[in-house]
Amino acid sequence: MRLSEILGKEIIDHTKGEKLGVLSYAEFIIDEQGGYIHTLEIPLTEWNGLRKRKTTIQFRWNKIYRVGEETILVDPSQADIQSKY
Repeated sequence: MRLSEILGKEIIDHTKGEKLGVLSYAEFIIDEQGGYIHTLEIPLTEWNGLRKRKTTIQFRWNKIYRVGEETILVDPSQADIQSKY
């Protein structure tokens, strides 16, 4: 699978079967020493009233349960979430 093919897949909470969203943009953090993908980083922007909130969700690659043809199964409790205005 090419990295470009991961975009457009639905992100599913594998513990609840709940759709979390569609991956439209992502960054991959690569371990240069080992040469493997360390983290999938997904930036999100939400409007909260009149303020724009930027959130970054990071999933360690070894905590992504499965990348299928149309979905990516993750456990949100294993994610690192950072929000700022």
